[in-house]
Amino acid sequence: MKKRKTIAVIAANTFNEYVNEILKGISEQCSRLNYDTVVFHMSYNRNSDSLVQVGEENIFTLINSDVICGAVFLCGDFVGQGILSSIEQRLSQMKIPVVAIDGSTALGETMIAEDTELFELMTDHFIDKHGCREIMCLTGLESSPQSHTRAEGYRKSLIKHGIPVRDDLIIFGDFWINSAHELAEEFISGLRKIPEAVVCANDSMAVELCNTLISAGIRVPEDVMISGYDGSKKAEDNAPSITTIFPQNYKLGASAVCRIHNLLSGETPELIKFPPFHFMFGQSCRCGENFPERVGRHQYYVENIQKYENYYDSSGMMETLLGAENFEDLLRRLESFTYIINGLEKFILCLNENWDNVEEKEDVFISSGYSEKMAVRMIHQNDHYVSCEIKYASHDILPDSLDEITAHPAAYFLLPVHFKERCFGYAVFRFKTIEAAVCSIYAKWCGSLAVALEFLRVRTKLIRMNQRISLSSIRDTLTGVFNRKGFKRYSENFFRKAKAEHRKLLIIVADLDMLKHINDNYGHIEGDNAIIVCGKVLSTCCKNNEICARIGGDEYAVVGCSDYTTRIIDGYLKYINDYFERYNATSGKKYKVGASIGYYCGIPDENVSFADCFSIADRNMYENKFERKKCRTV
Repeated sequence: MKKRKTIAVIAANTFNEYVNEILKGISEQCSRLNYDTVVFHMSYNRNSDSLVQVGEENIFTLINSDVICGAVFLCGDFVGQGILSSIEQRLSQMKIPVVAIDGSTALGETMIAEDTELFELMTDHFIDKHGCREIMCLTGLESSPQSHTRAEGYRKSLIKHGIPVRDDLIIFGDFWINSAHELAEEFISGLRKIPEAVVCANDSMAVELCNTLISAGIRVPEDVMISGYDGSKKAEDNAPSITTIFPQNYKLGASAVCRIHNLLSGETPELIKFPPFHFMFGQSCRCGENFPERVGRHQYYVENIQKYENYYDSSGMMETLLGAENFEDLLRRLESFTYIINGLEKFILCLNENWDNVEEKEDVFISSGYSEKMAVRMIHQNDHYVSCEIKYASHDILPDSLDEITAHPAAYFLLPVHFKERCFGYAVFRFKTIEAAVCSIYAKWCGSLAVALEFLRVRTKLIRMNQRISLSSIRDTLTGVFNRKGFKRYSENFFRKAKAEHRKLLIIVADLDMLKHINDNYGHIEGDNAIIVCGKVLSTCCKNNEICARIGGDEYAVVGCSDYTTRIIDGYLKYINDYFERYNATSGKKYKVGASIGYYCGIPDENVSFADCFSIADRNMYENKFERKKCRTV
């Protein structure tokens, strides 16, 4: 891809603030150390064996050690265990430095957020500010390191304040809504006593716990106070808003890059500066809200996410793309929707060779990996685009031509372009700022493109099938030349053209000699051979876009419109006679193949019909046939 070394980021998706903060740290630290960043991720992160998920997960097959020198593996965000195992197996074969974030892997080192102290501070807040003594901790999966580090912060706070640590008040959940909902139901039913406060290990659980309790008539914060962790917009927008904390995920990403650099070079690089953590106090703990900060965050959300979601929803993008007449038209239409993607600096569409597969069987297509050769078919940059076909090896991930564009370290986001398990290629996005990647619109945009490509592929295939069917209805199956139906269709066109343009109409009529004799004495297979030979000579004798047709069992016609001369017509007739002579001299057949020929060539008068012209050629053919019979000995 490039001479500059590249670090891969392997993520389920980037469409949340938690991952985006990690990516900002990775990108800035990579830029400081002169690494490019390539983010391999999906549009959908599901725990299923669906064909859609197969198509999504295919993007990770691009990762290879010839291009990638190290990898940051955000393994804690993947839902499916199968894809985690597949990625781990691939990375183990590459033997490059791997740093896993928020999950464990046998491939290399694991880094988790330094959140014990932060969780301790959140628990301190309930004790020191609100005087709580009975506090419950709802943390994540028992197998997750983050679950234990956050629970450890909770324990430290209690011990520091002389409050006994009770194991029954530490609940291991799932970092998702299910465990929060179950805990709320236990409070509602009376199976568990409602504590004074619940500190949750992330915002998703805090929001679900809060809303389920409120729906059952339990008041927050009057009856129980709740806090979250992550500083997400979900917590901010909830009613009541959730007290939460913004962790130092930025530092986590930067630290992972520094460790990879250390493993590659032996150097210990300086860590970039990063913003400190801070609380966002909400209504769920009676502290109210920091309104200036909330207004600022809301304004940021409106300007950078909601506005572009509205653009997409009202754009009619899908309907417009589906109306494309051909591939070039599709690219032009696609370009008109690049405004939908927030902060887009560059978009590159990379497709497999023969991505549309219109000439192959329907079940022959790429579903695992990519074609050996890829083609860049579109580059959008600086508000304009180029339709192109730059070939490169898929092993290189990105074409060498990007060297000319990117003089400084860059971050590229790769998304699969597929329809179910059918792989078309992948899309490459580069943003003006990493923050722009938090908006999922570019994934939806990419999904609309994939559907449009499949629609175009199927339509093109159907058109070609219909063309073949149409051609087969006007073609003679034995000789391949046109049949009587085809002759009628095209002969009328030539006739109208000759009259309109005042040009000569040519009609050659041929009748295969002695077909019955050949059939009776040598069999119908040899008779068919004679028919084929005659069709071949007549279809190849003309050089001015004429058409040849078999209009009867042993009858043929050639028709055309051009500026014919006597010399041209004589050349056609000589070609026919010479062809038959050469064939008969070399075929080794016991019979000879020949044909009686007649023709008409002239500019048709206004009062003349095509049938009149054809009759002249036919009459001349019968005269030639009579003369040939007189000369034959058989």
